Amino acid sequence: MRHMRHAWRGAIDAVRDVLFPRGCAGCDMPDAVLCEDCLDMFSGCRERILGGEPMVRVWSAAIYQGLVRHAVLGWKDHDDVELDAPLMHVVVEVTKHGLLPYLDREADVYTGNGVVAVIPVPSSPASIRRRGRYHTLPLAYAVASALRSDGINARVSRALVHTAGGRKSVQQISPTQRMQRISGRIVVDACDEAYGACDKVVLVDDIVTTGATLKECTYALRRQGVNVLGAVVLADAVVPRYDDDCNG
Repeated sequence: MRHMRHAWRGAIDAVRDVLFPRGCAGCDMPDAVLCEDCLDMFSGCRERILGGEPMVRVWSAAIYQGLVRHAVLGWKDHDDVELDAPLMHVVVEVTKHGLLPYLDREADVYTGNGVVAVIPVPSSPASIRRRGRYHTLPLAYAVASALRSDGINARVSRALVHTAGGRKSVQQISPTQRMQRISGRIVVDACDEAYGACDKVVLVDDIVTTGATLKECTYALRRQGVNVLGAVVLADAVVPRYDDDCNG
């Protein structure tokens, strides 16, 4: 039955592409998933430090505005699964140029039998139902693959669970409201196999705004004695003056 559904979806997508040729997710250039110019807008590597306790290092590829915002919204909220491949490439590059140079100072991730769990930041159950998928999971697999290519024993884990409802945009509420909405709503599923073998975690998300969600994920993991090494995201919606370019 599943194969039949996939076949029907493939046929419907083929007809759609003939009748309504797609355009670039950023600029609408015809016959492109993400054109070279728009993909180039995701070629940066910015390091942002979420201060306070817990402190979280975040590496992102772009600023969440303009064509970048248009592309990310099309991917996450309008089921543009064709963008998975180019956006997976984006987080691989951020991992290589941002996270991995930082991990060179964490020599113990390259030694022993320890596991680094790569955990996608969870969406609420309502958001997952609306989208029909766990949209950040492909990004997590890409980051884990990049870490393994560098000699780190990395595995994807879905150990974090979001228990909150609601659909209000994170950009329509204040940082205080955002923190109140997310506080206590992310919990750890310690039964996850990859999580059970790990003592360090890398978080993966689409956008960082106030950082409240990443901090809540970090709180939940640290309460379990797990060290969060940092987070890799596609875009940063807030650009403080202390942001640094990972490439110098």
